[in-house]
Amino acid sequence: MLSFLSPAFVIAAAGPWALAACAFIIFAESGLLIGFFLPGDSLVFLLGMVSASMTLADSPVSGMPLWIICLIVSVAAFIGDQAGYETGKHSGNIRRIKSWVQGKNRNRIKRAQRFFDDYGSRAIILARFVPILRTFVPFVIGMTHFNHRRFIIANLVGAVIWGVALPSMGYTLGRIPLISNHIEIVCLCIVLISILPLAFKAFTSWLSRSEEIETK
Repeated sequence: MLSFLSPAFVIAAAGPWALAACAFIIFAESGLLIGFFLPGDSLVFLLGMVSASMTLADSPVSGMPLWIICLIVSVAAFIGDQAGYETGKHSGNIRRIKSWVQGKNRNRIKRAQRFFDDYGSRAIILARFVPILRTFVPFVIGMTHFNHRRFIIANLVGAVIWGVALPSMGYTLGRIPLISNHIEIVCLCIVLISILPLAFKAFTSWLSRSEEIETK
């Protein structure tokens, strides 16, 4: 991965502002539509490893209580999704986005609204664990004017589970020498694993379209 997007580089380069920088990246990944390329999962996992003092021992995050990291990660994730939701909800006031919604896209928004009405809470929680989806799902849900209270509850649940589970995994698994000695490989593996659901969905969609073409 690009060096400036490497979680280890971000934590090391930020120095005493490492935790604040990580919190902003977590927020930006779901709060800003341009944040889809940011290393959310691997960064949060690595924070847990650094907290356990198993890597980057000279970082101010090293030795920091795990609960503080989990709290900051959860709060940043929650606020990020809320920002994405509010952006989508008020996007109708932006002429360029409003015109994009016209025609076929308007029908897509209606279908999305029906989908989130049926599966909204589960979709919001699961999207938190999938890169790219956690960037765009809050925005799309906001565009459908999904019930705000339901979104807040689902967002809180997803943010807390994600914000506690990944740093805790890093804290625990980081004590294994094979993992702590190969940070970049581990981070790359986390990225690959996290995009597997998207790859599987794309493959099944392609397969179904191929079968439809053959039957015609």
